[in-house]
Amino acid sequence: MRARRGYTLIELLLSVLLTSIVVSALFAVSRTASNTFGQQQRTAEMQLRLRIAMEQIRADISRAGYMATPNSSADPRVCPRPTTVYQGIEIAAPSTNPTIDATDNAYVNPVAIRLTGNFVSADEYFVAGVSGSTVALQNQTPQWARVQSQTEFDRIFGTTAAPRLMRLMSTTGQMQFAVSMGGTWVASNSTGLPTVLLTTAPLVQGAGATSSTAGAGCGLAGLGVGATIAPVSMVEYQIGTLIGSLPQLYPDDAAAAAVKTDLIRREYDLRPGMTENAAAARLVGEYAVDFDATIAYDLGNPPNTIIAQPAMRTLAFGDSNILSVAGAASSSSARPQQVRSVIVRLTIRDREQDPNFGWVPRTSTDPLTRFRVFADRTGAARVRTLITEIATPNLAIRNLR
Repeated sequence: MRARRGYTLIELLLSVLLTSIVVSALFAVSRTASNTFGQQQRTAEMQLRLRIAMEQIRADISRAGYMATPNSSADPRVCPRPTTVYQGIEIAAPSTNPTIDATDNAYVNPVAIRLTGNFVSADEYFVAGVSGSTVALQNQTPQWARVQSQTEFDRIFGTTAAPRLMRLMSTTGQMQFAVSMGGTWVASNSTGLPTVLLTTAPLVQGAGATSSTAGAGCGLAGLGVGATIAPVSMVEYQIGTLIGSLPQLYPDDAAAAAVKTDLIRREYDLRPGMTENAAAARLVGEYAVDFDATIAYDLGNPPNTIIAQPAMRTLAFGDSNILSVAGAASSSSARPQQVRSVIVRLTIRDREQDPNFGWVPRTSTDPLTRFRVFADRTGAARVRTLITEIATPNLAIRNLR
């Protein structure tokens, strides 16, 4: 009878309790591992978004001033001076702070970076001759062989509906700016020549010999044969939103979509005023919350010395001198031609606000380590930051101060 006896109630209860403890422990470990894995995945995603955005920024900043000028108001090769000032780089403070919940997210003040140069084509095109406001182009060159359709021609030289600023460079290195209304494309094997129609006739040497045009040597020589022409446009980086034009990139939840900010790349035609090419706007840094920049610039020779040695100075983030040096060139104190490199700091947040990641108010000296997305919810969003120094070779090579 003792051998056939079953488990007692106490034994069953103990076995159930022990099993529950083991299962609960396994569940807790599994949940922790799952949360950790998920967070690692989101962190890797943030870092990937950072790297992709920074590579695009690097590519554009390194082209600042490409086939253009560091500062048309200070460049001795710009002749005649345009009424609108064109500059290779500008760092500006937006009129409104785009930061979400600026009270909790104190000391986050994103800037805007504007870059002017040839962002349309990798080439400049040789002139066959100039007649009034019509510029005929040479079509037996490798550069022209890459322009293979009227559509590509319109993208480079603009159209009547969407004019584009052009830089004309004489054979002596003098440059002037004019607005193109497009023209006529012909193939590289055609007997005819492609033509570009400008809104005004370019200046030729001997015309307008005044102080404002730097004398009779200003302009194109003869019929302009051998001169070059290249498109000039502007790109801008700024924290903002494209929910109106690209709603598919934003959450379906209205509250989450309203607090999503991104790093936006916009393109502008200069006619000479700024006209945005809305179709070219791109989201390059998703969930970006901060975008800051500072500069290293060339002060020239040290005071009281005769040594041809540049005196470089690097400004800290937030230094008021950044806008003084790299601000709008129309300002009398701005010297964008002195910029030799740009140090960019980009911060991107996690897609979600983590209730288990506590919110800690930030002081002016604290690094940005967490971001408050919803003030009425617990926790904060994790962030990742990347700082990169980007050289500006097209500004440095001109050595203007």
